[in-house]
Amino acid sequence: MQSQLASRCGGAPLHVRSTSTPRPLAPASGPRSVQRSRASAPCSGRRQLRQSLQCRAGPRLPLQHPADDAHEFIQVGPEGFPRPDVNPTRGEFDYIVVGGGAAGCVLANRLSANPNKRVLVLEAGGENKAQDIKVPAGITRLFKSNLDWNLYSDDQKALDDRKVYLARGKVVGGSSSTNATLYHRGTPQDYDSWGVPGWGSKDVLTWFTKCETNSRHPAGEYHGAGGTMHVEDPRYENKMHDVFFNAAAEQGLPANDDFNDWSHPQEGYGQFQVTQEKGQRADMFRQYLNPVMDRSNLQVVAGAQTTKINTSGGSATGVTFTTKGPDGKRHTATLKAGGEVVLSAGAVHSPQLLKVSGIGPREELEQHGIDVVADLPAVGENLQDHPAVLTSCALNPAKKADCLTDQLFSSGSSKIRKRAILAWALFKKGPLATTGCDHGAFINTLGGEQPDLQVRFVPAPSLDPDGVGSYVLIGQLAKLGMKYPSGFTFQLLAVRPKSRGRVTLRSADIFDPPHLDAGFCTDAGKQDITTLRNGLKWARKAARSQAFSEYFEAEIHPGDDINEDAEIDEYIRKSLHSGNALVGSCSMGTDPSNSVVNPQLQVHGVKNLRVIDASVIPVMPGGQTGAAAVMVAERGASFVADWAIKGAETANISVRDPVPA
Repeated sequence: MQSQLASRCGGAPLHVRSTSTPRPLAPASGPRSVQRSRASAPCSGRRQLRQSLQCRAGPRLPLQHPADDAHEFIQVGPEGFPRPDVNPTRGEFDYIVVGGGAAGCVLANRLSANPNKRVLVLEAGGENKAQDIKVPAGITRLFKSNLDWNLYSDDQKALDDRKVYLARGKVVGGSSSTNATLYHRGTPQDYDSWGVPGWGSKDVLTWFTKCETNSRHPAGEYHGAGGTMHVEDPRYENKMHDVFFNAAAEQGLPANDDFNDWSHPQEGYGQFQVTQEKGQRADMFRQYLNPVMDRSNLQVVAGAQTTKINTSGGSATGVTFTTKGPDGKRHTATLKAGGEVVLSAGAVHSPQLLKVSGIGPREELEQHGIDVVADLPAVGENLQDHPAVLTSCALNPAKKADCLTDQLFSSGSSKIRKRAILAWALFKKGPLATTGCDHGAFINTLGGEQPDLQVRFVPAPSLDPDGVGSYVLIGQLAKLGMKYPSGFTFQLLAVRPKSRGRVTLRSADIFDPPHLDAGFCTDAGKQDITTLRNGLKWARKAARSQAFSEYFEAEIHPGDDINEDAEIDEYIRKSLHSGNALVGSCSMGTDPSNSVVNPQLQVHGVKNLRVIDASVIPVMPGGQTGAAAVMVAERGASFVADWAIKGAETANISVRDPVPA
């Protein structure tokens, strides 16, 4: 099989390097220069084409010296600031939002809508202007780039002590700027099972529809038409999508025209809607933050790492941050009386920042010499992610014209075809308009009440059994002048995982990445590895179905020599990768012994402090988590605004006594 693939790559031997070895972290001093997309290279032709291929996504945001008091500004990294020793913030703020990711962009928009409230957003990543973000297919260049935190898990005991790469966007817009753009809410049962007052399926559905504008489904019970978040059908079509649908039907799956319509079960095959707007990534920076950047009461500072949440007498008073890495001068941003710090740094960095600020398990904090502000044992616990594996197949050469990578890359090389560039530049269609995995299925393999498996079908091969590794290989082959071979892939996710992990401190230094135990396949009932094993069997059967008979040539991964359950489980342990959907590490609930925030997302035991991001989700809904993160942020913003208008007693917000330190 390897020799066959080598011949298709130009005759040279193809050595697939394992992607499990961590790469060095990006320098902490700030974002590096953004690599220009091939699709943005200058070319002759129509003026419209030249304008479409500009290397920045939208109008450039204003940059000013911190001494300028004309109006608010955005600073991009330490190198964009001539005086990093000068505090870029001025005066006091009603709201300080720590983290300018998906949730932070939503909060910035909603909280600054009141012109009488001053809002500060501090984002550790850089400015969102790379063309690779705007073009959906640019996702292949975002993993392990300067727009990523380049995080790895600790050695995973259930995975032969392998480290697993965990993608997290380090840019304004966060992971909404680097993910696969799939829009899934899960099911009503997912939210009802949380058991958190005010967060049942009927409660959250209102917010899902409120924030959505759907290009296909009219406004109604399950969809919205006037929201800020744009959702549409994929604009790239491939013949193998229909082949996959036919193969799924052969195995008894029903068609599902809308996975977000809660009037029918989630199980079935179909296309996945995406957070795109006319073929361009609709990340939360473009949807929520960029349109309101001219508000005089909103200040956004990029390249600013928050190092501590400041507290006094059990209340948050502001934050400490730096714009020049670990050795940079520390600055302070201060709250006005009655203001709030809102932590939106995500499932890795929100619990880390709480802990280095003295909010977390007493024993762990004291171990690192951190003064205890609030003893909250649940901080960093309950981490969840989608474990994923794949099966990939070589394509019958007679059908290579139907392969996504053949449509994207020129024959005999890995240079992007001119017609692919034109299709996206002029019509926002074609192979550049897809992240590759926007068709698939949800399947119940365990006989439970809900699907436990998600299949993401990709009409292109995966040369590395680690799905992310294939994206890296695209770049490696391009440098070697080699063609990416033809094929198709089934990526398989345990979409309702039972395993749990945790985020713990490596040290008291915020610049020291925390220990990340993803806990993959550690559930006592072995349900997660069973789901993945069942998924591999389903995919292999689909690949050899009548529907794929004209397309299937040979199996690349796992390989024909892997058949017994023990062999399949070994393959899972050696190739399992992340589905990039981290949640749960600052879980919401009513009991401070097993949750971090109350149902109004206020941190137990610390006043004027909330966590509003995906980390508060107590149990991962069945599907990608971007939609749920935006829903949480929209609802959280309403809690903050309601509190400011009505006060604690009339806003139906329960304030618990501080947990004794």
